[in-house]
Amino acid sequence: MHVELAEIESARAAWSFALGCLILALKLSLAEALPQAWRRVAYAGGPTARHGAACASAAVLAGSVFMAWAGAPKAWPWMNCVSLVFALASLALLPRQRLQSDASLRASLCLWMGTALLVSTALEPTAGLSGRWLRLGPVAVQPTWLLLPSLFLLSQRLPGAASAAMQRRTGLGLLLAMAGLTAQMEMCWLLLLGCLLLLRSASQQSGPGQTLLACLALLCAGVASQSWQAPPAQAFVDQVLLQAWAEGSGLALSWLVPATLLLLWPAWRQGQAGEHGLLWAGILLLSLPGWLPTPLLGMGGSAILGYVLSLAAVPESGTRLDVHRRSASAAAPPPEPPRRRRLRLALPKLRAR
Repeated sequence: MHVELAEIESARAAWSFALGCLILALKLSLAEALPQAWRRVAYAGGPTARHGAACASAAVLAGSVFMAWAGAPKAWPWMNCVSLVFALASLALLPRQRLQSDASLRASLCLWMGTALLVSTALEPTAGLSGRWLRLGPVAVQPTWLLLPSLFLLSQRLPGAASAAMQRRTGLGLLLAMAGLTAQMEMCWLLLLGCLLLLRSASQQSGPGQTLLACLALLCAGVASQSWQAPPAQAFVDQVLLQAWAEGSGLALSWLVPATLLLLWPAWRQGQAGEHGLLWAGILLLSLPGWLPTPLLGMGGSAILGYVLSLAAVPESGTRLDVHRRSASAAAPPPEPPRRRRLRLALPKLRAR
């Protein structure tokens, strides 16, 4: 390459040649890295991650086809596809096995995510958009969509992990998240969080702590509802299914409705993903009247990242056995050291030889 650059007389042609070589090298690197990342998503981890990644891909592709067919801005379908690729690559790189079995790590992440949601209150609100937005150069993400689904699923207590310190960290993370959502007037998220915590306290023997958190979330939702206003509907972002129905696009509904139901497929296939299914079913219900944006089908990379990354927090079916094995091995007494009497009896024999 140095010899070829030296033979080029024009500086502009040399720069063009070097830039072309760089782009070609990046294309070759991506062509080799992306299949490996997809194989890690497809074959590593449990069935929940595999089914969820496949369902998210189908939903995003269905929404992208609808946006391209119905006249959305040309960049929006591509932006959703890029967000999907980034989310799948992030899911492949996350330590899912540790996230699903390490109760201490889950509690610490709950605390940090709750703190991040509270800190996001300091972000300035964007005119015409609900919630707070964090701008990372040309990309804007919404911390609530990105963190709250994973925070709620990480707060689920693992079997055999009933440490009081872990429960305090988990509860404190939820309290910080509630404070941040109340300050941001996120009535829908607080209502959904309160209902899900109430269902968790009713289905599990979790004590009065979960019930108290659920009542507190519902109380915060009532406080936020005093000044809450429904966000203005935006085409291809809010009420995507109703938009397809209003336009008379029966053909579009024939693939959008199954794609929406696919988001609940991991919960139907795996019993451990029940809370994941309840969470996203609630989000879908709140998105029908336009209170929340339509996840994955409409324009929005934060919802795509939130759905895919929350799959890493779902305990797999084998997590219960791993926890019991660890607790059993930890509770077993240490092996007794060998007695010295045998050594003393063996020493004369060795000396005699």
